[in-house]
Amino acid sequence: MLNNYRIYRRRQDLGTRINQLHCTEQLAVGILDTGNLQQLKETLDWFLAEINCSLHVVTQEDRIDVVAMQEAYREVTFLVFSTMTFAGERINAVANECHTNYFLIVRSDQILIRFDGNKLLSLMGKSDHPAALAAVIANGKCEVVPCVRAPFMEGKKIEPRSYFPNMEDDSTLDTLFPVMCIGFYDRALFQRMRGFDEQIHSEYWQALDWGIRCYLYGYTIQVTQALMVQFPQRDSVIEDRTEADGYLRCYTKALSVSQINGKNMARKYKGFVDKEVFREDVKKRMIWLQKTDFPTLCEKWEYPLKEKP
Repeated sequence: MLNNYRIYRRRQDLGTRINQLHCTEQLAVGILDTGNLQQLKETLDWFLAEINCSLHVVTQEDRIDVVAMQEAYREVTFLVFSTMTFAGERINAVANECHTNYFLIVRSDQILIRFDGNKLLSLMGKSDHPAALAAVIANGKCEVVPCVRAPFMEGKKIEPRSYFPNMEDDSTLDTLFPVMCIGFYDRALFQRMRGFDEQIHSEYWQALDWGIRCYLYGYTIQVTQALMVQFPQRDSVIEDRTEADGYLRCYTKALSVSQINGKNMARKYKGFVDKEVFREDVKKRMIWLQKTDFPTLCEKWEYPLKEKP
């Protein structure tokens, strides 16, 4: 898809630019402008004071005075969309522009209450590292909410189950996708997975689609206490699972390939199929790349507390 945003790059001196030509920065932070202007400024002030990495704000025209903000925050790059976009398209823009090994996605209406960079890099440094590390999420009362997602079919529909993360030790748990897309991503692997599907018009379905593809291709996503965020003004932190435009693209990619005797077979999932996706994605790409299928993923998933729903 053609870029639908303008880039207002951070203002670096010539020496900094030359130095960065010879090395790749480890981490970039993508801040989704989801709150008010004061929250965005507070988020930027905190990151500039606490974390030494490149910052990218993703916003929309008419939400902020970009020229004034760029003057006030000279070290920040602004990615400004001309129209309303969903989280997946904004995160794809961060991945395209940041040129770092990893990127962290946060929102301006939340606060980052735990960021153990050494732990996150250690987890990502393993040979079998996940595609992304999802955040533990707390509400305005400082209560951790169920932010672990497990694959599950309810009848013919995909209905991921929700669980609390393990807060007793620092172990990680597999999760089907990062809730609200908040997480620490391996940039190269994210782009190899072709990022979020911008033709799905829903944050939830975009995240679900990307997460399922990760697992079908043999990768994992994990929740870790090394990354924790809080929504200070929200007592309830839940996703909108409404079947939005494009959600059938998720179903088609998730359920149109079955493994039979170790061989992938493409077949349309009755009642939940996007014909174009089946033709262009499933038959031309996914059937050759998938390591497992969704029913097998559900069957073999290790649920928290060893309990299946």
